[in-house]
Amino acid sequence: MATKQNNILWRRVMAIAAIQAAISLMWIAYRAYLGTLLGGWGFSEDFTAQLLTVEVLLAVVMEPVFGALSDRQQRFLGSRLPLISLGVILAAAIFIGLPILGVFQLPLRWVLPAVAIAWALAMTMFRTPIYVLLLKSTPSRAELPLAISVLTMVIGVMGVLKPSIQNGLLAVGALPAFLAGSVTLLIASLCLGLVLPKPAAPLIEEAPTPSPLPWLGFVQTILMAIAFTWGSAIVLQRWLDLFGSIPLTLGISVGQGLNFLVAILAIPVGWLTLRWQRYPLLGVAFGWLTIILLLLLGAPAQDGGYVVIALLWAWALATVRNGTLPYIFKTIPGDWAGLGIGIFFGISGLAGMVLSQWVPAEANRLQGLVGVVCLAIATILALISQHKKASASLANEAPKS
Repeated sequence: MATKQNNILWRRVMAIAAIQAAISLMWIAYRAYLGTLLGGWGFSEDFTAQLLTVEVLLAVVMEPVFGALSDRQQRFLGSRLPLISLGVILAAAIFIGLPILGVFQLPLRWVLPAVAIAWALAMTMFRTPIYVLLLKSTPSRAELPLAISVLTMVIGVMGVLKPSIQNGLLAVGALPAFLAGSVTLLIASLCLGLVLPKPAAPLIEEAPTPSPLPWLGFVQTILMAIAFTWGSAIVLQRWLDLFGSIPLTLGISVGQGLNFLVAILAIPVGWLTLRWQRYPLLGVAFGWLTIILLLLLGAPAQDGGYVVIALLWAWALATVRNGTLPYIFKTIPGDWAGLGIGIFFGISGLAGMVLSQWVPAEANRLQGLVGVVCLAIATILALISQHKKASASLANEAPKS
């Protein structure tokens, strides 16, 4: 089948990937210094953990809210850029203010936690709208996994470099570290603004009526967010439990090595997904992750034969990461895409927090059961989506009488 990968708006994709790298950098700096900044104001480590929990809970609500606002803005203005620009400016400014505020001992000790929460909310303001921009970065949705593979690669690279980045940020001090995050975000966002076209639609007094709310699509998105987050996290945790003590070359950990595998396979997997778009690769990948988890649950520790399985795991996870957002875009109509992606991000964050707090890593059997069930659910959801796509394709190709 002929592909149209040359028509992908690569400059836009690269700008979005740069923003994702900046987001990762800012969160690394934030988590590295938050305890120190709050400790200087007399807050305990437990309070720091509670603050991070509050931020996750707020994101569950605010990610969909800002996603819906961006959908509305798209209908009114023909662009999501104003909301993105506002969020980026607020996030960058507040981020710089955190270490500056941290050196002062103000009478109102709750100012610093409030500013930290304000920064986390500002970050939710633009993340979802930026990801929705991927929808118009490709000539059709079939190319989306290839475009998203660049972001998958960036996330994997940041996962590999995270310990080194964190050590480097801790070495330079809070203000330079936070300044680096803000400047990186502003530069990446400026690049995105330069490659986005000006709104084609004129300003209108009343937005066009959107399609009805896709409630079934929202339910499927919530289920996919939970299944993907829990299933992939439990498989990774099982890898670390079995092989985490094995030293790798160049001084990297097993977790870093797995992230590296996903990073280098992301783009080739995206290309294969485009070439084999008629096949249910997302469902196959989730199914393979299910099989891998079952194998790992019965595997003896440090079995060298699992090197091959690690490569297959990396292929499956890269396929899943490349294909999850396109799955949501297929499930949710385009005029509700921001709300759909916001729901996915919010629920994913909540699911990750719940898994770490309610399902302890020591409970191997419980974790294994939860992981297998979640991956099986994700497999079914992906196969249902592919079946609907195939049925619609056949209906369109049927001769009209």
